[in-house]
Amino acid sequence: MASCACEINACVLCEGRLYTGLSKEQVCQIRERLIREMYEPHEVLFREGDEAAFLLSLRSGQIKLTSSMPDGRQQILRIAVAGQLLGIETFKGQRYPFTAETLTDVVACKISHNDLRQILEMNPAVSLRLIESLSQQLDQAESLIRDLGLKTSLEKVSGFLLSLIPQRGKPDAELPLRLSRREIAEMLGLTEETVSRIMADFARKKIIESGKGFIRILDRKWLEEVTGAGNVVALTGSRAV
Repeated sequence: MASCACEINACVLCEGRLYTGLSKEQVCQIRERLIREMYEPHEVLFREGDEAAFLLSLRSGQIKLTSSMPDGRQQILRIAVAGQLLGIETFKGQRYPFTAETLTDVVACKISHNDLRQILEMNPAVSLRLIESLSQQLDQAESLIRDLGLKTSLEKVSGFLLSLIPQRGKPDAELPLRLSRREIAEMLGLTEETVSRIMADFARKKIIESGKGFIRILDRKWLEEVTGAGNVVALTGSRAV
């Protein structure tokens, strides 16, 4: 597709495949409503309970989504990575159900709910493709809920590591990991000792490589098999291939 002067770096809201069948002028009219934002680590994009006005598409980086507990504690819900959308939960003008805080440098495309609504009303084809993207994200969220209730500790940690991979990320790329073992444990409903033991075993078996603030997945296939099969793999046993 030909480029236009208003083109923004590719993301789910501005990539070419979203606009298949539209003219160059139509694409430009949509893209000119997008705002490219850059954030530093530990910036709060919005807080739980704030009036929702924008949809964000994460281009790069990681964002921590948290919710306040009745006793004042913060529960980490999930980590948003490149290719995911934030704010679609509040498309009808509600309030944000969680707080979004950057863990790393972040680049995101931002569009107001009002502008997005007009775009979808004028371009049904764009609506369908956006729904497809949201459906994939919903599947990931439902998988996380199943992990918390049904899966073993090994499967939970494996699923968490896989969730850090951007939708179009390289399988063996270095990924930021800015959560402590305690924070990961609280998010997955495990003990800190269990998470530390599993992560250490993964490193020893060269399933992952980790250091201060980063992780590299060396054997994605193994993690996917563990999470998808639902079978318990003994940590002391041989690594599956």
